[in-house]
Amino acid sequence: MRLLFVAGLTIGALAVPAAVNATTATISPAKVAVHLNKRAGGFVDPVAVTTARDGATRTYVTEQRGTVRLVTGGTHVHSGFYLDLRSRVVSGGEQGLLSIVFDPKFSSHPYLWAAYTRKSDGALQVSRFHASSASATSVSASTEVGLFTVPHPQFTNHNGGQLIFGRGGYLFISTGDGGNGGDPFGNAEKLTSLSGKLLRIDAEHFCGAHHYCIPSTNPFHNASNANKRLVFDWGLRNPWRFSIDAADGSLWIGDVGQDAFEEIDHVGINGGKDFGWSCREGNTTYNSSRCSGRHMTGPVHVYSHGTNDSNGCAVIGGFAYHGTAYSFAKGLYFYSDYCSGHLWALGRNSSGGYPSARVGEAGGIHLTGFGQNDSNEILAVAQNGNLYRLVITKR
Repeated sequence: MRLLFVAGLTIGALAVPAAVNATTATISPAKVAVHLNKRAGGFVDPVAVTTARDGATRTYVTEQRGTVRLVTGGTHVHSGFYLDLRSRVVSGGEQGLLSIVFDPKFSSHPYLWAAYTRKSDGALQVSRFHASSASATSVSASTEVGLFTVPHPQFTNHNGGQLIFGRGGYLFISTGDGGNGGDPFGNAEKLTSLSGKLLRIDAEHFCGAHHYCIPSTNPFHNASNANKRLVFDWGLRNPWRFSIDAADGSLWIGDVGQDAFEEIDHVGINGGKDFGWSCREGNTTYNSSRCSGRHMTGPVHVYSHGTNDSNGCAVIGGFAYHGTAYSFAKGLYFYSDYCSGHLWALGRNSSGGYPSARVGEAGGIHLTGFGQNDSNEILAVAQNGNLYRLVITKR
């Protein structure tokens, strides 16, 4: 994953983060340490990891080239591919098969969805696939049903591409601003553009000619513009990885920055938030000409590319911990940076603040994504081809 950096940072005033009725962490981030325990290897440029959350203890690793690998027992990597979309995917840089997600009732409704940059034109494609059963060891690419595409006509970077089901069974999709640097087309703030957004759909039902419906609780569900109806939150640069908090359904978003800052956003289950790009980057003004009339939600945490967090370049958003193996760490949000390899914990405290601490190091393996298993233990994949589990200890 590479970021395109462009100069031109200025300073300005910003809105404060929106209040979140969220779970309070049970321990200070500074009182824990983490390391990565290797579970399996041999993957080719893995970018995401997930499970079907169906109790089958199967793990699925998404490879950027357009393939998904099946892991059973936590460590056994099956030969062959669970899903092979290489003929349809353009891969390289920030393009490829970006993530998959399984139906919340996969054991009885064996559908899965994928987000990938398609070979024909580089557009972000969101599609559904149908497994023959929940226990199948492969899914045919011929079962693909396209839901919608996000045009990406000029640049190859900033595609987003995270898929996650949230509260109510609705499917969230992250999209980048369309690429290059500085959001040259102003897509992130433009509500009629699908780029630079969190989109939300009801993927379990069909409406008209669409293989999805618009939830009535989407902020613009009655808009005349079809794109605008899909928008849940906006003003994002490249939300490469975001997650749903298992305890309260809130959203944790790792939004990749431009020149100098990476940010973590944490908001509740109600949509309608403008995160400010490209008026601002983190807590600073980036392009003052794009600030007028906007009511923006600030990040809960920002880190810089220099000094204390040297060599940072792209935040890899993670998950809030709600497993059982390390119950003392409940509520802590763990994340990393692709370039620096630093591992951090961030926790909302009883005063509504978000103290953060560096809690470990991943070294030069280049983490690309986090996930959860069926027990809410945190997993991670890295560009070195390995699958890891996060091990948390008290300091």
